[in-house]
This record gives sequence, structure tokens and C-alpha cells, in this order.
Amino acid sequence: YLEARKEYKNTVVTGSRVSCGRDLNCVPEIADTLAAVAKLGFDFLCMPLFHPRFRREFELEPAKTRAGAQTRSDLLLCGRDWNTLIVGKLSPWIDADSEIETERRNSEAALAQELNFSAYLGLPVFMLPLKGPHNANLARLLLNHIHTGHHTSNFWIRVPLMASEDMREDLIENETATCIDDTSVDEKTWSWWHSFRTLCDYNKRICLAIEVGADMPSDAVIDKWLGEPIKAAILPTSIFLTNKKGFPVLSKAHQRIIFRLFKLEAQFIFTGTSRHTEKDFRSYLQYLEYLSQNRPAPNAYELFAKGYEDYLQSPLQVIKCSVVLTFFNLLMMNT
Repeated sequence: YLEARKEYKNTVVTGSRVSCGRDLNCVPEIADTLAAVAKLGFDFLCMPLFHPRFRREFELEPAKTRAGAQTRSDLLLCGRDWNTLIVGKLSPWIDADSEIETERRNSEAALAQELNFSAYLGLPVFMLPLKGPHNANLARLLLNHIHTGHHTSNFWIRVPLMASEDMREDLIENETATCIDDTSVDEKTWSWWHSFRTLCDYNKRICLAIEVGADMPSDAVIDKWLGEPIKAAILPTSIFLTNKKGFPVLSKAHQRIIFRLFKLEAQFIFTGTSRHTEKDFRSYLQYLEYLSQNRPAPNAYELFAKGYEDYLQSPLQVIKCSVVLTFFNLLMMNT
């Protein structure tokens, strides 16, 4: 594993490089998978913290009192690797807002367990998905965990740009079509996110990981998304097309949003199996690097904004240091 990391670091070209991760739903051997991911050129691995075979039951007997491990050992990786190379994911079966009481209570206990284990491991990020509009209980539990825990983890809320039911093709003949305004369809998942972060009191540790699907919302809705605190963009391999040489490429519409995400310094996460089996999986990474190297030059407004931001940050750093020194001197005088 260490040799794979060293080989990867030797291939990195200094300068602005796109940070990419690999998303997997099943990781039988963490160390071996991490080594393989690093060898392909990925910077981190997104994976469920709890193995599916360790699914817990907190409500019903006899499973409720059955003894056994909660999940795999924390010693499978060293502390530094947990702290820098792993993004934890919530188990997919957990539904803290389920209408079924036993399922909801069981999910609440499992959610608390996974959040606490993530904090214990010192993961930099833990990812939770939004699957619908009703997430009040999830928001309550997450905010309570942030306020009561002694940890520094951030939380990426995974939200699709468009809901899966709005991207289906109407293949059933004579099916009754529901008349829904296009604008409301485009903004549906954005309203999920807006409602959730409002319930979380706009906590700065709760950020956004958008999932880019095959269909794209309108430009106006994309502008709303890009005004949010996006930290990552999830790219399914299914959205990639194939060029004449057999390599994966993106459509013009997808390229435009990727270019705008570059400006936000978002990280990218690849999910799904390879759709271009004749090519190595790193060809997806190479294509993203190609887009990064050929991104449009910043306009005058962006250059001015960047320079103004740097100008503001410099005196703020000086002020911060002077405040710390003043406080330290007063403390020394009092002692």
C-alpha cells in the first residue's frame, strides 16, 4: 500500500491539480482497496464505515441483545490514513425519517453509532444522502451530534441535481402524464437541500456534495446550486460518452458545469463501474485533468475578485497574529 502511494505521489505534477476520489459501496478489504485506488491516481476513498454484514438491530429481539462486533476494526488502517484518505458514508439502509416507528428508531440508533465511530476515527468528512423532501429528524440528529461532540469532522450532504423519478423516460404507452411545472421539477432537489440546511441553522460544517446526473436542470437552477457551499461533485461513470478513440468524454452541457466547479475548487468523486472496459479506469481522471488544463481563462471580473480576496486576507492574517500576541502578553503579565 505504501509503495502504491509513493508511486502515485511521484506522478503528481506540481501546480493546480484536480482532487479526485473514488466512491465504492462495497469494500471487502480496506487496505487493499485503498492501495488499488491510490495506484489509479485517486486522492481519497469514499466508503461505508460499517460493513453490510454488521447491520444492527436495536429494537427487536433476539437480535437486539445478540453479542458481536459493531463493525470492522479501526486498526485496519493507521490513524493518518483514516484522517486524510477516507471519506465515510452512511449505511444506505438507514432512514431516520421513516414513517414506520420501529424502522425510524432503529435508524436513529444506528445513525448515532456511525456518526460517533466516524468522530472516533477522526475522519475529515462524513457523507449523508438526501433521498426526499422530509429530512427534519435527520437534521435534528446531525445538528445534535455537531453541538455535543468533541470532533472537527465536516459533513457533506449528497444531493442529486435532479431527482431520479424526474429523469426517467416515459416508455409506457398511454400512461397518464402528470402535469408538473418544469421549474418546480428542476428546483425539487434544491428545495430538499435548502430545507435541510435551514433546519441545521446554516451550520458551516454542513456542506454540499452535488451528484451530477445525465439530465441537467435549467441554467437558472444551476446558478442557484453554484451559489451554495459546494465541496464536492459526484460524477457517475454513466454520464460519460465515448469519443472516436474509445475514451470517456462529457457532453458540452456537462463540461460547462465542470468548468464552473473548477472555479469553486470543488473536489470530484467518481462513482460506478467502468463503462469503457477497453480503457483503464484512470482514463476518467485523465479526461478531468485535460478539462482542467484547458479551462477557459478567467475574465477581468474574476481576476479582480481574486485579487481583492487576496488583498483582504493579507491584513486579516496580520490582525489575527497581533491579537494572539496581545492576548499572550496580557496573560503573561497577569501570571
